[in-house]
Amino acid sequence: MSLKDELSKFIPKGFGKNKKKTAGDIAESTTAPSEATQKYVGSSKSKQNNALSSDLGTSKHSKAKASEPQHRNQNISNGSPDVDAHTVQSIPNSKHILLPGNKKTVSTLTWDTTGEILCGGTRSGEVKLWDFSRMDGSFHATRSFHPYEEGQRQQIRMARFDSEGTRILLCSSADPRAKLFDSNGRFIREFKRGDMYVRDMRRTTGHVAPLTCVDWHPSNAQRFITAAADSTVRVWNCERSNGQEQVILAKTGLRNTRVTISSCAYSNDGSLIGMGQVQDGALALWSTNDSRGRPVHQMDKAHVPGSDISLIFVPDSQRILTRGMEDSMVKLWDIRKLSAPLSVATEIHAAGPESDLALSPDAGLVLAGLSRSMDGISKAGIAVLSTSDLSVVQKIDVPFSGDVINVCWNPMINQIAASSSDGSTCVLYNKDGARGGALLCANRKVVKKQVTETTGTIITPHALPLFKDEPRQSSAGAKRRREAEMTKAKPGIPQYGHGSGGNIGINETQHIMKNIIKDTIRDEDPREALLRYASIAESDPVFISPAYKGTQDKPVFDEDIDESETVPAKRRK
Repeated sequence: MSLKDELSKFIPKGFGKNKKKTAGDIAESTTAPSEATQKYVGSSKSKQNNALSSDLGTSKHSKAKASEPQHRNQNISNGSPDVDAHTVQSIPNSKHILLPGNKKTVSTLTWDTTGEILCGGTRSGEVKLWDFSRMDGSFHATRSFHPYEEGQRQQIRMARFDSEGTRILLCSSADPRAKLFDSNGRFIREFKRGDMYVRDMRRTTGHVAPLTCVDWHPSNAQRFITAAADSTVRVWNCERSNGQEQVILAKTGLRNTRVTISSCAYSNDGSLIGMGQVQDGALALWSTNDSRGRPVHQMDKAHVPGSDISLIFVPDSQRILTRGMEDSMVKLWDIRKLSAPLSVATEIHAAGPESDLALSPDAGLVLAGLSRSMDGISKAGIAVLSTSDLSVVQKIDVPFSGDVINVCWNPMINQIAASSSDGSTCVLYNKDGARGGALLCANRKVVKKQVTETTGTIITPHALPLFKDEPRQSSAGAKRRREAEMTKAKPGIPQYGHGSGGNIGINETQHIMKNIIKDTIRDEDPREALLRYASIAESDPVFISPAYKGTQDKPVFDEDIDESETVPAKRRK
């Protein structure tokens, strides 16, 4: 049959209302592909015919697809005929490198633009940096630090590199302040907290509830947005930490309720900001240039109310992908019409509210981390979906036993990083054509630490904690601290254990008072102590008497008793 005959099947023969699809037709059109299409490698002729029929079929039934979205519930092991073999083969999953060093769940991952540095944050509040250009074959992190206070180690909810790959923006699940660090983990700036007693959230200069999400502007490296549980998304400038530039207050139909913004993201052209709301399950799109105070588009109940929502824009800035944690669905939306999703993928089980989505370099595929099922039938892994219709293309097995939390695909080096609930982090790559990233240290030998053998005991008193000085602080802060020490009424708090800053600990003080200093003055009679030196002072005077010894007269005392001065005896009665 010629190509012309094939095309004639899809040319409409008449006009008028099309026949409405039945439920059986819809189920037949969304049936999973056969096992023969598991590894789809078609000829050039079949690819051309499928592409033409797909385009014509889409134009013919566009109204039916808009009113009734395609629900994909395919077997994860099957392939999708909409994705060619070259795209499937380009997925980096043949080799992997496991990065050790974490004990808690890795809740966020982010690459820099070059792929040389991978940053991960854990639920224990620790941030690790893997600089592959400086690592050896042991794959240990080059730097780890706690960005928040020692006594308040909260979960690192999200970390993001800027578009230049020189700065890292962090947010915690229990702190309303975002913090900025450089690519080496050095602190740069902390952004202001708002006033919790102000009822109108547009009047505060910062968030008053814990942050949930951060995102950088795609073209302006000095601007970023933050979302929190106080119903607001705020636009910030990196050079101004004392207040935001713009406040976006979420709109909801719930009365007297602050909604939690679980996710926010810029579109690829920077003209829109997408927001996912938890309490009402809404998806809202706001314009960055419009100050009318209402969203451009909003879809209530885009996911199940009460579900955390993660979202990501497709590079064409006309479509957006969302993922609900409670309903286990991934939906594809057209931002010009949010009345119904274009496609829906079901049974994409998430491991927690931090689970996200990641796009391939050409935006033809989308990755989603999977959790283990309660019955133990399905294992954890990474689901690879087609961006066009959300059909499952492949499932990638991971080298750890925990649930997959975060997934990120670096487009420059074509490598995938995935984090797990058991604290593991792995990097997936292909052996053929792979370069940079984790391969910079894959073939390096483990550098053994040189241990110098010593005989005897080496005493270095200045290395003890007792002799270590306190860290240097600013002059203004030191002055305020000295004034506070002088004005407070209570005495200094005793130091237990080893001393610091030149102060001796209480244990050492007691030891010195017991064995060295023996003060017995309180137990002696002061009169006896003075008379003990009376004979010595008389025989060998050493103070005033030697100066007048040659000229001093000998004292003569009158020993006669004057009778007139005697006291008369009392008369008897």
